Amino acid sequence: MNINKNIYESPLVGLLLAMNSGAIDAYTFLQHGQVFVGLQTGNFILLGMSLSKLAGFKSLRYLFSILMFALGVVFIKHLQASRYKERNIKRIILIIDVILLIIVGILANILSDIFIVGLLAIAAAAQFQEFKLMNGNPFNPLMMTGNLRKLLDNFYSFLRFKNVKSRRIAIDTCLVLFCFILGSLIMGLLTNVFDKYAIFLNVLIIFSVLLITNKN
Repeated sequence: MNINKNIYESPLVGLLLAMNSGAIDAYTFLQHGQVFVGLQTGNFILLGMSLSKLAGFKSLRYLFSILMFALGVVFIKHLQASRYKERNIKRIILIIDVILLIIVGILANILSDIFIVGLLAIAAAAQFQEFKLMNGNPFNPLMMTGNLRKLLDNFYSFLRFKNVKSRRIAIDTCLVLFCFILGSLIMGLLTNVFDKYAIFLNVLIIFSVLLITNKN
């Protein structure tokens, strides 16, 4: 495994991406109509609940987030199939994310909630589709249910079978969960002060990832 790839799979990068995911979902939920852009399972539940109450117009915001997330995944799949090297694709995705976040931050009080959700859903999908490994192990910066299962599974394997690799994975996964919660916690505090402009926290996080991987 080359050093370039290791940079993008480093724990620091993974934990920053997990923090970004927690923060971005907290942001759209608190500031833009209680919609998620990464946790699409939550949107499916909210969509079903809205439909059960015949709230058709309200349902559109959940559906739009789901569709834009899907569009983001397809776009990244197309990029992955291109002639670009893997490390270049990762950097392109990070730059795209920063641009989308800056646009949202600057136009936070101008753009409609549904449009902002759409832009951020694309950013979340891009991150989800491309960044899949941390320390050489499967990594998910968005879906914490799977991470919780992985934590418990590996923690049990370590306690029962003294598996050293399972201990490392359990520690990494625990840190991912912590950083995800930390991101949402900080965002919750910042929105009380900066309102919709709190999204610049995510700009700082992704820009930090760009600086860390710049040695690439």
